[in-house]
Amino acid sequence: MPICVDSCPLRAIEFGPIDELRAKYGSNADVAPLPDSRITSPNLIVKLNPNGRPSNDRTGFLQNPREVK
Repeated sequence: MPICVDSCPLRAIEFGPIDELRAKYGSNADVAPLPDSRITSPNLIVKLNPNGRPSNDRTGFLQNPREVK
């Protein structure tokens, strides 16, 4: 098991065969700021919250610039 799965305090990360995860959660992998999943074909599933935006959305901004310095 990847350490990020075991250590996630909210238990928001699952790991397993991608076909089983897609059967359980669907296949959405498109969320800003990631590129369109048709380009990258990721083994990733994203459950969007109401504030989530699709991959092609450009309205987001860097909330806390000091985090990335």
